[in-house]
Parts: sequence; structure tokens; C-alpha cells
Amino acid sequence: MGWKTPKIEYVNGYKIVEVDGPIFKVYDGDRQLGDDFPYSGEAAAHATSLPKRDHPRD
Repeated sequence: MGWKTPKIEYVNGYKIVEVDGPIFKVYDGDRQLGDDFPYSGEAAAHATSLPKRDHPRD
């Protein structure tokens, strides 16, 4: 197996990162919010349930 670049998308101003597994994590800056999610839709739903952020933080 080779090194894989993580897939990143933004939902509601929060960063969703796909890591090996696949596992999806929701971040506000460097802080993970919630658990690890097995599906991108679950991570997106969690991000949508959070208060909207004006600008995503890296």
C-alpha cells in the first residue's frame, strides 16, 4: 500500500477529512468534533447539525 493523500471537503464551514479505513473525521481548525464516522454522509450530517461557521479554518 502506498501513501494516500487525505480527501478533504468542507460542510457548513467545518472540515471533513477522509482517512484510511475509510474513516471520516469532522474538524473545527485542529480540534476534532464528534466521533469517527464510517460514512461521509454521517460526517456531513454531523457538520450540518453544528452551528454554521462563516469561514472554514485550516
